[in-house]
Amino acid sequence: MATPLEEYIAWLEAAIARVDYGAAAAANAMAEYIADRVANDMLQRNRHAPGAFYRARPGDPPAYASGSLAKGMYWTPAAASQGLRATAYVGNSARHASLLEFGGCVLQPSGGKTMKWKDTGRETAWHHKRLPVDGEFPAHPFLAPTVQEAIDDGELARVAIAAFVPYDP
Repeated sequence: MATPLEEYIAWLEAAIARVDYGAAAAANAMAEYIADRVANDMLQRNRHAPGAFYRARPGDPPAYASGSLAKGMYWTPAAASQGLRATAYVGNSARHASLLEFGGCVLQPSGGKTMKWKDTGRETAWHHKRLPVDGEFPAHPFLAPTVQEAIDDGELARVAIAAFVPYDP
């Protein structure tokens, strides 16, 4: 027995509405996965004690010290999907996150004439009017490499598909 046209149209409209929710679910799952992978994998690969001097090679991800970068990871859910498109955001709320991810910024004191700090094992404190003293600050990206790794190893696609499957007609 054939399905009446009205029933088929109703089923099709319901299926399309479910797929719209699936796009948002997939975007949210990917954003949550990236935020978690950055905090619990990429930013945990190299560690040093807070206050200890450590110089990462340009282009390498930053080392874990105080945990402020890992704690600053967040994701914002997709507000609403538009058809098969939805956008969720991943970011970091730490003040120095952009400096590390993109490099090139210059830090200047917010109060007083110099910035001052003391590393472990050093008798005297460092004083700088601006950082970096010589040239630009090199990038130490942590978010972009995590996204690329997740694409390359297939985990980002796996997470997206798993989140979309319940909405697949």
